[in-house]
Amino acid sequence: MLVATSVALAISIPWLFFLRSSPLSWSTAVSFLLLIHSLAGLHTLLVQRPPNIFTALNIPFNTPTDTIRALLLRHSDSPELGAELEGLLRRLASFDARSLYPRFGHNVLTTCTYCQSFDDFALYALPRLVLSYIREIAFIGLITTRLRKAAVTALVVMGCAEIYTLATVNIKIPLRGSKEPVVMWHDLLLTLRHTIFLLLPLLIHFLPRIPFLAQLSFFRNPATTQNQVDSTNLLIQTHQTLTQHLLPALHLLKYGQAATMRVPALRERAEQWWEEEARVGAWIRGDGVATAGDSDEVQQTSVRCVARGLGASFDEGGEGVEEGKLRTNAKRVVSALVKDGVRVSEHWRQP
Repeated sequence: MLVATSVALAISIPWLFFLRSSPLSWSTAVSFLLLIHSLAGLHTLLVQRPPNIFTALNIPFNTPTDTIRALLLRHSDSPELGAELEGLLRRLASFDARSLYPRFGHNVLTTCTYCQSFDDFALYALPRLVLSYIREIAFIGLITTRLRKAAVTALVVMGCAEIYTLATVNIKIPLRGSKEPVVMWHDLLLTLRHTIFLLLPLLIHFLPRIPFLAQLSFFRNPATTQNQVDSTNLLIQTHQTLTQHLLPALHLLKYGQAATMRVPALRERAEQWWEEEARVGAWIRGDGVATAGDSDEVQQTSVRCVARGLGASFDEGGEGVEEGKLRTNAKRVVSALVKDGVRVSEHWRQP
């Protein structure tokens, strides 16, 4: 009991300190549930071990019932045994019933008063075993989305293997006087089950948080992977839209400008329009360039400052100055167009 209390305190105090410093969220609630589950599992493993009359008295499995009764009375404060122990001793007097003790455990043979055959005891013990696995599967499904299918599959396989083992394992009772040990399969499998129930949620919760394991696709969150796939599909669709619709429009614009330049009146009006656009663009790009006479209020209301606030900055990159996002995106679009076969005109003049 002292060891169990020490282990529980050693685990819960740092865990609760971490939860106290974390903001209230679903992750914090999952961590708290995981703490409660781990403490309950430790209590089951260290304190509530499966009762066994033979291991408790440290006697061979083929010990006669009269000897067992005498040993129980020697360790008891009462001159008589309880009704449950008397019923158990009556059953242990039978060879067939004694062979079921390592298979189904102490509690099943003690509490099932109407059971007489192997099938009766098996049907009585099966629901409790199945419900324990269902409870653990529900808890795994609650605390995580990573490795959920793998964990549930492992628990189902482990449950089927435990049922098959308990139903088919061959149990031999040694002859009287022999000290050959008998494997208590129920107690062994129950301890193994509780150990896996304790460790499996911890592994599922903490393994994906290890940096080098988080990079493996096996430990990735399915939602994150789905978002990455959706982002890739969006990029592909955007590129297809750019190729199918924007490129023909650009070619039409190129040929339309060429036709305009062949008509003197249209060419003069186009030159005036582009000169006006270049002058307005220069004003816009120049609004916000720091000068000696500008105040802080003027700088804050300039086009450059507002564009930075909207995430559409067009600052020129330089020493100590990061290039604006709008300018960077424009360069990427031009590079994509060039890669798709759009040639820059030989009459292009950089401003």
